[in-house]
Amino acid sequence: ILIDIGHPAQANFFKNVIKILTKKGYTIIITSINRGKLPEILEKEFPNNQIKIIGKHKSSKRSIIFEANILRFFQLLNYVIGKKFNIALSCGSFITGAIFKFILRKPNIQFDDDPERVKNVFLEKLTSSELFFPPIIKPNGKVKIMNALKEWAYLSPTYFAPDPNSDTFLQYNLKPKEYFFIREVSTGSLNYIDQKSNLIASISHLLPTNFKILLSLENKSTINLYPKDWILLQEPVKDIHSLIYYSKIMISSGDSMAREGAMLGVPSIYCGIRDMAANKVMIDKGMLFKVYINDVPELINRIINDELFLENQEDFRNKLKEEWIDVPEFICNIIEKYKK
Repeated sequence: ILIDIGHPAQANFFKNVIKILTKKGYTIIITSINRGKLPEILEKEFPNNQIKIIGKHKSSKRSIIFEANILRFFQLLNYVIGKKFNIALSCGSFITGAIFKFILRKPNIQFDDDPERVKNVFLEKLTSSELFFPPIIKPNGKVKIMNALKEWAYLSPTYFAPDPNSDTFLQYNLKPKEYFFIREVSTGSLNYIDQKSNLIASISHLLPTNFKILLSLENKSTINLYPKDWILLQEPVKDIHSLIYYSKIMISSGDSMAREGAMLGVPSIYCGIRDMAANKVMIDKGMLFKVYINDVPELINRIINDELFLENQEDFRNKLKEEWIDVPEFICNIIEKYKK
């Protein structure tokens, strides 16, 4: 089985699937791209699996189009030709799909949660054997429904239990619910190329000073734009979801970690530019809030002062578990189906 991973969020998505399938005796080959600290993350997460880094992503429009897609298509093709792959899994990697479907004539299963990217979805439909979305679109032909958001694959109580005694907690002397977790994304991807950079830095002076603040900063060269007493995390952080779980509030300029916070039962504020159906799922459940950056301080104060109805953290997560499927089990069943 080839699993192509192009982003740390995808590594999390496939993490438990890879562990389960490896234990079952399947040979898993992970292909990825040289992007930020992704190779390092994969080496730490999957020490027992073969990992092949193919191509590069430099967070510029030219690099994304040419190096990460066109050039990488030929590099990936050169790698897989002559090898005995049976099936490929990816999160919307249509170049992997094109190689497997049209050249190797092998099944290619893709997962996506971003129907707003119409061109990408068109290419995914064209190159996939099956394309799975959360319940945010209507199924049609090879487009099918996976009844959960993608982040649930690693944040479900089945697979994740928060650790209040983790190394990072001890290192920074953190206490549950006495700090904020802030995520500032880089605007060097196609998803955020039109978003103003360092959004949260622009309102940092308006945030409460009686809470510690953990900062997950994707572009660390801009650290001087943030208050000096904020705690800068050095990714990859192995206990990052425990840090989010025990935070008072999650504030993110990126959509993925905002949804993660909400699924962990933490009131989460998304201040980025994207309007996503996947976000609306968590907004409708009352744990995710999408606001303009200038409205963030007021919303923080309302949350701190208990002016909003927020469900108990574990009750909220248990309801999600009852409502949604076990995602890794679902994906493993797909593999078993194709094996037969």
